[in-house]
Amino acid sequence: MSRVIPVTVAAKNEERALGPCLDALLASARHAAQRGFRCEIEVVLDDCTDGTEAVARARGVATRRSSGGKVEAQRAGLRSGPFQIFVDADVLVTPPTLAALARTMLARPELAVASPPRLPLPPVARGRLARALHVYNRERGFSSQRTWFNGKCFAIRGWDVPTRAELAPRIARLPRDRFYDYAAGMRVDDIYLSRRIVAERGPQALAEAAEGCVYFRAPETLRGMYRYYRRMRMELERCSALFPELDAAHRRFGARRPDRLAAAPLADRIAYREFQLALAVCRVGYRLERWYYRYLARRTCPAWPPVEETKCSLATVIPG
Repeated sequence: MSRVIPVTVAAKNEERALGPCLDALLASARHAAQRGFRCEIEVVLDDCTDGTEAVARARGVATRRSSGGKVEAQRAGLRSGPFQIFVDADVLVTPPTLAALARTMLARPELAVASPPRLPLPPVARGRLARALHVYNRERGFSSQRTWFNGKCFAIRGWDVPTRAELAPRIARLPRDRFYDYAAGMRVDDIYLSRRIVAERGPQALAEAAEGCVYFRAPETLRGMYRYYRRMRMELERCSALFPELDAAHRRFGARRPDRLAAAPLADRIAYREFQLALAVCRVGYRLERWYYRYLARRTCPAWPPVEETKCSLATVIPG
């Protein structure tokens, strides 16, 4: 008997990237069907103003509309099933990925989350920084320890992120801040869910599937790197302010060990040092921008400026 697995793609103006993403997902769904898993793919349109909906409909994929950001789009995509699969709109999955996630979750009921291995697509831009960012993402920062999951593609039991109304008492205890804008509620789910799951059930509740892979386009410029870094760090700090009780688990299980760096080829070690130099620039820029919005600006900091190079040039042929 086929098991129906809901697959949700939250998309905000992803007209350029969504086509290859859905083509790869549909191929993976066909692969899963041959193994007894029926994956129902749906695209949730998060305040889309471009042709994202037409791209989905051209491939026969169901759509629905949502407003309020990525978390609300994921909430709108929740459907009945043994677990949910969420996929970003600007990634590519290999054919075995959906079946591998389903098999992992069904074989191990103690798991809360399963995610596939992930790899960056070959860089389009030329230059040392593009290569350094590619190496860093390919090698996962040369860290052998991972006690969180990445939101690009994952299966989860019990997806539950607080709504703005549920967060209201916590927001009321925090000072108004034009940089963090706590009143906006949750913007991404994987940081909060990783911390909560690890705090409640330990790192053993997160697992990586043995098969499949999700390919993504990593940032390739200093501007793109800064915007990606800013987004991640801002949400880490917002999560710590909103849920300070989860910090202890994050500190206990979230350490990263760069113990694979010493054995890396010389070219990769040089690339890592170049990445660190660019990261230092991003850190300074982040502090300056935070200071500006807190003390000089009269408007709230825009939450998610786009990282242009991650939103296009998805290959239709997935690397071997």
